[in-house]
Amino acid sequence: MDNNNQLARLDNTKIIDIITKIPNLTDDDRHELSLRVASDDVEIRKGALEKITQSQIAQHDLMAIMGELTALNKQGMYVKSKQTIKTGSGTFEIEMKGGDTKLIIPVLVILGVVIIAALVIVFWK
Repeated sequence: MDNNNQLARLDNTKIIDIITKIPNLTDDDRHELSLRVASDDVEIRKGALEKITQSQIAQHDLMAIMGELTALNKQGMYVKSKQTIKTGSGTFEIEMKGGDTKLIIPVLVILGVVIIAALVIVFWK
């Protein structure tokens, strides 16, 4: 096995075996190092589990949002949704727009007519 190309996997028992074989350490130092190794392992595992949990929650939230938007009756309405989701590897932002385009055009026409009428009233003098 070539050590330059392979990564060695060291688990807690191997590291503790290495610590016990170091000749210049006292029993207290060996015990303290063993406790640090165990504590670090627990912290690393805890962090990894938190990231996995965040990713699973983000996936569930995204699927719920997509399901609700799909099931939503979009007849006569315009939908705009913006969601920021935190995952174990970071955050991502989703922005979705859609709905009944037949509603947007009449609303824009009415808005345009109101603005033109307001301008005519203001500048007609």
